[in-house]
Amino acid sequence: MTLGISGYGVAIPRLRIKREDYAKAWGSFSAAGVNEKAVAGFDEDMLTLATKVSARALESVPLTPDKVTRFAFASTTPPYTEKLLSGTVLAGLGAPGDTYATDHISSTRAGTEAMLAGFEHLAANPTGCALVAAADAPMASMWDPIEHAMGSGAAAFVLSGFATLAELEGSASYVSEYFGERFRPREEGQTRDLNVKKFSEGSFVTNTTRAATALLKKLGRKPEDYAHVVVQQPDARAPASAAAKLGFQDPQLAAGMVSVALGDLGAASTPVGLAAALEASKVGDRILVVSYGSGAGSDALSFKVVSDRKPAFTVSKEAARKEYVDYVQYLKLKGAIR
Repeated sequence: MTLGISGYGVAIPRLRIKREDYAKAWGSFSAAGVNEKAVAGFDEDMLTLATKVSARALESVPLTPDKVTRFAFASTTPPYTEKLLSGTVLAGLGAPGDTYATDHISSTRAGTEAMLAGFEHLAANPTGCALVAAADAPMASMWDPIEHAMGSGAAAFVLSGFATLAELEGSASYVSEYFGERFRPREEGQTRDLNVKKFSEGSFVTNTTRAATALLKKLGRKPEDYAHVVVQQPDARAPASAAAKLGFQDPQLAAGMVSVALGDLGAASTPVGLAAALEASKVGDRILVVSYGSGAGSDALSFKVVSDRKPAFTVSKEAARKEYVDYVQYLKLKGAIR
């Protein structure tokens, strides 16, 4: 049985802040290539976004929650440090309590980690159905330049062996030790970075290219075999360096480059980018997805599009639904001022 994506959905908070508003407040904007970013509202956290986007993914098949046998939730900004969050999302969906559920919350690689967990479940249970949701809004000190890129968004996928939109062709991973880039100590609520750019860039390129190269070799593929490539997006320029090393061209990156308008989506970066690439794809197209989590590790997944069916809630529609806030309003939404 061929496993793949049977449905998907996205959810983007409607609030946005422009790079110009950061520049007015700071005199500069440190998120390379990002024009504006999505901002979670007072009534939005990662559980509400995950529940919303999961319901949308199920509706796109369509499929009822009771058919889900495996659920995986991914985020780097869960509202609780210790609590099973995937169970909360399942309860919100009305899914049965015997659904096997897990949280993936320690790395921006978590989106693909959760997706691979779903596919592993299906490999062992071919008649099952997995639901994967990635919702994130990375957080850092308002005085730290890495905060400038951090946005918010979510994507969810129904994985199964029936009614597939895109077939999974294979995957590969690579992990290594790179201490000092993006991390969050247990006693702190905000992400930090030692801001040694060359060190971080070296880790990003090394891990993403090695995971992708291993997958291309495994499948006997070349960069030109892919219509779209989606690479983790801490900003809107980092993916280009890794893609260029692999032999991909800018047009192959274009459809999945969601950070330009939404910012760094953390664990939801590659899932939302994949949803955007699926939206732009046609039958026969191949999509390469390469995630990254500092520390460090990467997953690479290859999909072949087999259906032109599109969901009701696409990245383009969600991105177009927006309302701008200024920097003072943004600080209030982030809880930095009252």
